Amino acid sequence: MIGQWRQKLHIEPPSGWLNDPNGLCYFKGKYHVFFQYVPGSPEGEGRKCWGHYESYDMISWKFAGVAIEPDNEYDLTGVFSGSAVVNGDTLELFYTGNVEHPGDHDYITSGRDSNQIRVSTKDGREMSAKDVLLRNSSYPEYCSCHVRDPKVTLENGIWRMVLGARTLENEGCVLIYEGKTPDDLEFVKKLSVPGFGYMWECPDMFELGGNTYLSVSPQGLTHEEYRYQNVYSSGYFKVNVDELTDFEEFDYGFDFYAPQTFETTDGRRILIGWMGLGSESGYTNPTVDFGRQHCLTLPRELTVSSDGSILQNPIREIYSLRISPSELRSEQRWYKLPFDVVVNTVKPDEDCVIEIGKAKITWHNEGCLEFSFTDDKAAGGRTSRKVRIENLSDIRIVADRSSLEVFANGGRYVMSSRFYPEFETVAVSVSGFRAQLFELEIKNSLVAIGEALIDFIPDRKGCDFGEVSAFAPAPGGAPANVTAAFSKLGGNARMITQVGNDPFGDMIIKTLDETGVDTSAVSRTDSANTALAFVSLSRNGNRTFSFYRNPSADMLLSPEQIIPDMFDDCTFLHFCSVSLGDFPMRDAHRTAILLARKSGAIISFDPNLRFMLWDDRDELKRVVLEFLPESDILKVSDEELEFITGETDFEAALPKLLTGNVKLVIYTCGADGAYAANREGIAYAPGHEVITADTTGAGDCFIGAFLRCLELNGIKKDDLDKISTGMLKAYLAFANACSAISVTRKGAIPSYPTLEEVLRGGLLT
Repeated sequence: MIGQWRQKLHIEPPSGWLNDPNGLCYFKGKYHVFFQYVPGSPEGEGRKCWGHYESYDMISWKFAGVAIEPDNEYDLTGVFSGSAVVNGDTLELFYTGNVEHPGDHDYITSGRDSNQIRVSTKDGREMSAKDVLLRNSSYPEYCSCHVRDPKVTLENGIWRMVLGARTLENEGCVLIYEGKTPDDLEFVKKLSVPGFGYMWECPDMFELGGNTYLSVSPQGLTHEEYRYQNVYSSGYFKVNVDELTDFEEFDYGFDFYAPQTFETTDGRRILIGWMGLGSESGYTNPTVDFGRQHCLTLPRELTVSSDGSILQNPIREIYSLRISPSELRSEQRWYKLPFDVVVNTVKPDEDCVIEIGKAKITWHNEGCLEFSFTDDKAAGGRTSRKVRIENLSDIRIVADRSSLEVFANGGRYVMSSRFYPEFETVAVSVSGFRAQLFELEIKNSLVAIGEALIDFIPDRKGCDFGEVSAFAPAPGGAPANVTAAFSKLGGNARMITQVGNDPFGDMIIKTLDETGVDTSAVSRTDSANTALAFVSLSRNGNRTFSFYRNPSADMLLSPEQIIPDMFDDCTFLHFCSVSLGDFPMRDAHRTAILLARKSGAIISFDPNLRFMLWDDRDELKRVVLEFLPESDILKVSDEELEFITGETDFEAALPKLLTGNVKLVIYTCGADGAYAANREGIAYAPGHEVITADTTGAGDCFIGAFLRCLELNGIKKDDLDKISTGMLKAYLAFANACSAISVTRKGAIPSYPTLEEVLRGGLLT
């Protein structure tokens, strides 16, 4: 079930544990963020991998699955932190392979291997073999076994690797290696500051505003009232040849560690940090109850002030999300998260306060900015953090569903924290400040509701069930297929369904997660098993089905399990008829449609008729005709047209289809192409002659691709009946190309193409 406190703007894991950001880069048209990831445990116990998110704009992030796993003798106990270098058409990834040997070891001076490893990828997903570049024997003799977190750069033909380290004398430092290739790196020098922590993690050396900076996360600093208040700290030195000076913390809040930076194609230096700390912090995060823990910070643009200090501010892309500006008052008013608060006037002679739920940001006029909580339930053990500021000029606060990031004096001082308000609307008030609040709106997701099941695909086609010798399981179900098709084309998608607490339910969730579909709204139940469908293929790849769902878990999803959070970012709600039988899921659909329409979403309906699931065809027709007028977009196939309308001709059937809310009708004819009709007219795009392997899920691929076209072109509900026939033809052609590619491959979800595959496939003219 979707949990409370799911972030809208921030990267967080679909499930499991997240910590350090890694491999930040812009590669082949997308931003990539890899991160430390333990998929199976929100407490971080288990296989330490790299997870992967992708984005076209640094606002809407899509999970791309597990990127690197610990699978050989050089990283057996963990794929630890690292970085990325874009090298032509190849992305080079570098990380520390951690190996802890059994025995009587302290794992500081003995028992641990720290291997620096490289893998390469052409697409961010398929990885090369692992290449070990440095081992324990490669480090200076004064080093302990703690050498890790390679930050690698390539400049003027020279590869540089900066490593965080701990010496045998318990001094933190960084080690710098250089070479003409990653395979011939040699030690160049050590940089350190005596007595400044026992271990420096996650180093990052970069140029900004004509200066060189070294970012590190030192462990073991003495805690003070206004500095180094967290269990571990993160900050930066100015670098002058071999001298490190003027250490400044990046963030004075409760939750910040292990930042990394990268440069965008337009020259911006972007920082992303881990908005969390380990169990040593003493904090609790109630998202653990929903199977996940931690998130990353907003991407922050770095600039330099006149005194050489680094300024951090939210990426400028946030401005495009602002709606509904409001002047904040001393009396409490309620606002829906997320939002962006801007303070532009401060009374210098009195204490000034902003209250957001149970969080307080207080300017004490003697020169202290304080971030505190008035309720531990919302704070999870967080109490107060302070920073000395001589004069306060401005504040900006970005509040997400469970985080606050405070930027003061143009981003010179930053304070970040998780917080857990009871509701998604919070009370906000100000005293002494003059401030404006902008609500932030993100609506770019396709949400589908209905069945998710396991299709059992036969090992051969052109025969009856009794002649099949083996079936291979493949996750499917029409609504789930549509989310997968939309996601593989680069869109954000969420699936609402219910599966059993069984291995088939595990398989569905794993497959959708790996495809980038948000499964936070997938429930589990012990009351029924996951639905199964056995498929028989004719010689031309067409299918017949035998369903096992009497009842299945999806059928028992109740309307009470459908909540408004599921539709906050919803652009489309898509559904089919398989789950509209006389069981709780039918009413769940009604609730979903109401909530999606309230959210302003486009409702899409594909009847996708499965006659064998209905004892009474008249009842099936009655239900279809009940739900049809609730949709804005209706898709029917050539096999369904006559059953629904009594007409065999599409144009003659249109008056019976363009009814109720329906503004756009799509009519698919398989290899013969597809039509679309609205009040502007009828458009047609021909199909493609391809060698068919399996048509399972081809129609779902089509509608997923068509909806993705609408989303990419910014089509809103009020635009549907105004789309020109020329544009409709282009959208149909794209969807036809996607569907044609899918039928050349076996299965449904595995057969769906990426956007890059469609553009390279030669089927678009």
